[in-house]
Amino acid sequence: MIKKISAFILSFVIIFLVPILVMAAGKIVPECGVVVNGVIENTCDFNDAMILINNVITFLLITMATPLFALIIIYVAWLYLSAGGNTENVGKAKKIFKNALFGYVIALAAWLIVKTILSTLGFKGPLYLG
Repeated sequence: MIKKISAFILSFVIIFLVPILVMAAGKIVPECGVVVNGVIENTCDFNDAMILINNVITFLLITMATPLFALIIIYVAWLYLSAGGNTENVGKAKKIFKNALFGYVIALAAWLIVKTILSTLGFKGPLYLG
């Protein structure tokens, strides 16, 4: 049983997460500090560091956490609908839904806190999701 779960997780990572990470790699790190003929042009500054933080948080929250939350909701719905009157499965579905919702709300609250801190520190980049 554990080998099947491990194989499922490994195949999920290979099929879904690796391509997402590869596609996002060029969009996360801002282009600054480019060396041309031995001279650094467009040096990195505070805004570039804040853009990097903004991009990483947006990637983790939008690209990774939101689809994962949707998959959990689909699983919970399937578990709830297939319970067939079994109160144990209904309770399990409710507990999973409550924990997933609580975790996602915490992630969104953390995003809001970080965005507030960044704007207070003087970040002049985009302060929205996506």
